[in-house]
Formats: sequence, C-alpha cells, structure tokens
Amino acid sequence: MYSRRDVLRLLGGVCAIGALTPDQLLAVSRRTHRQLALGGPSLGFFDMHQMHTVAAACDRIIPDTETPGARVAECHRFAERIVADHYPVVRQRRFLDGLVDLDVRSGRAVQHLFVDGAAAEQDAILTAVELDAAGVSGGTFWRDLKELTLIGYYTSRIGIEEELEVDFFPGRFDGSAPIEGGR
Repeated sequence: MYSRRDVLRLLGGVCAIGALTPDQLLAVSRRTHRQLALGGPSLGFFDMHQMHTVAAACDRIIPDTETPGARVAECHRFAERIVADHYPVVRQRRFLDGLVDLDVRSGRAVQHLFVDGAAAEQDAILTAVELDAAGVSGGTFWRDLKELTLIGYYTSRIGIEEELEVDFFPGRFDGSAPIEGGR
C-alpha cells in the first residue's frame, strides 16, 4: 500500500507537465479527473481518430490485467485535457505529429492504421517509437505519451484504489465499542 508521499514521489519522477512540482501536478491531476467525472463530450482538441489512437496506445502502456487498464481509467481523455490546457503550441504539435507517426509506422509495418492493429502489432510499433526516443535529449512524443498515461492512471480512482490499493479510510470504526474501566 502506498501513502500520499509515495504517490507524490512516484509522480515526481515523471513530472513533465510544464514545470510543475509534484504537489502542483497532483492538484492539476485531481482537477482534471474531477472535470472528466462530470461527463460530457470530449474537448474536441483530438478528433475521433486521434482520441482512439491515444486510447489504444495508452492501453498498451497500461493494459488490463487483474486490475483495469489505462483505457478504463480514461487516460486518453485525461491526455486530451492536459495537452489542450497545459501544453504550449509547439508541444501540442509534437504530440499530434506523434499520433500521425504511429499510423505511418503501422501502415509501413502491417498496412493498416495503428488502432486497427492487434496488440502485438501495436506493441512492436510502440517499442520502435520508444527505442527511437531513447537516443533523443529533450522532449519527445513518446515521453509525453508515457508520462500522460502514467500520471493519468496513477491519479485516477482506478489507479489509486485498485492498482496502488490505497485505503483512504484505514482501520475499522466500531462506534458502539464498550468502554472498560472508564466513566
């Protein structure tokens, strides 16, 4: 089980949304998840295909296991809101170009769009993107995608309660316990 400090340390290791401190990152994440919980349509920053591409990629980064994965935690919607609201235009463009690159790589490798690929095909494409990003200093699409997925997941209800198993109300409350030796 992780404490709040552990989660802040975990998120601090991937903090790349602007120059946010871990506490600020947690606050932005909470606000974003609250906005997502209110429902409603997407922001419209990503078109439908881009949203499905982000969802598929996030789901390969944190797939369903014995706990729900990134798609169920709505990391793709979290990513859209963060990219639209907190990324400068240059970084937004890099992210959108990265989504196009996933389709280009998929088209070359398996002759269809990234979202239409099998899990193994998507994994191979994401592995190639990750290897290409490893030699690059500074920001890359891959780093942004992975950070948004991790931050979105581990600050979501699913990530906190089901994956990290944080119990916000530890212990047992027994309001009618007998008091011995007292008044």
